[in-house]
Parts: sequence; structure tokens; C-alpha cells
Amino acid sequence: MYLISSHEMLKDAQRRGYAVPAFNIHNLETVQVVARTAARMRSPVILAGTPGTYRHAGVEYLVSICQAAAHEYRIPLVLHLDHHEDEQDIHSKVEAGIRSAMIDASHFPFEENIEKVRSVVTFCHRMGASVEAELGQLGGQEDDLIVDAANAKFTDPLKAAEFVRRTGIDSLAVAIGTAHGLYKEEPRLDFARL
Repeated sequence: MYLISSHEMLKDAQRRGYAVPAFNIHNLETVQVVARTAARMRSPVILAGTPGTYRHAGVEYLVSICQAAAHEYRIPLVLHLDHHEDEQDIHSKVEAGIRSAMIDASHFPFEENIEKVRSVVTFCHRMGASVEAELGQLGGQEDDLIVDAANAKFTDPLKAAEFVRRTGIDSLAVAIGTAHGLYKEEPRLDFARL
């Protein structure tokens, strides 16, 4: 097995009505435990790394470790770039073998977010990689990204369809009151918005 894009994996999950778990990994041990558990559950899995994870562990090491896990456990495995903002950084990691990228330009105005995302989509799709983008901003903290509850922005459902159509992304991260790992208040989910 090898590292795959999330596009077909998520389409299959949508068609057949199941969820694909995504876990942030940090090192060899977290990759091993997540991949082993996914294999035991017979589940495809997405292993996500923030920019800090890749800086700490090294791109080549993470790619090699995840390729070894996909091969050993014989499961569909995606290694994902989680909340990446720098386009050149995304390019170099996709060229290194990663086939799933999130470009997070959600803090920019709507039109600028679309421009930045569209540029990443053009490159990644040419390389066989899927692209996720965010519309709205999740509260909480992930890596060096901190968004307090007062500055979290909910996704506008009417803008979401336009955003997907104009960018060509494969998946959309939405803000409905969800929060990243560290947050001060208990998240309140807006299911009607979802």
C-alpha cells in the first residue's frame, strides 16, 4: 500500500454512509498506534500533521513512516497537511509524496481566501493530491494557531456552495461552533447551520 489522496476515500464514505476518522499525529509512536487501531477496526484513516509536526519530525521521516504503516497494515491511509498556510511549503510537501493538503486561508477576506485556495487546488490536483480548505474560523488552539471564542467565525452556508464551486476543493472544513484541541469554553454546535 502507499499514501493516497483523501478524495476517493471520502467519496466512498459518503456513498456508503460511514465516517473516516482523522487523527493528528506527532511522531512514530502516534502513527503506529493510530494505524494499528485503524487496521484492527478495518477502517481507512487520515493521519494529519500540522506545520509544527512536520518541522519537528521531518517531512521525509513522516512520509516514510506513514508509507511503512500503510504497507504493514494494508489499509487505505492518507497523510494530510493540516492547517497549512504557506503555498510553497504545501508545494514542497506534496512533491515529497503527501497526497492530501489543507490550505487554511480562512482568516483572509472571502475573495482572497478563494484566490489562495484556487492556486493550491491547481497545483495539488495536477500532482494527484486532494485539497481541503476552511471557510469560517474554528475557535481554540492547534499548533501556533490560536483563535479565541470571540473571534471564531461561523461558516455562512450560502457562501459555502459558492466557495466550493469557485475553488474546486475536494473537502470543506466548516465552523459550526466546533473548536480545536485547547479551548476555554465548552463548544456549542450549531446543527441547523450544518
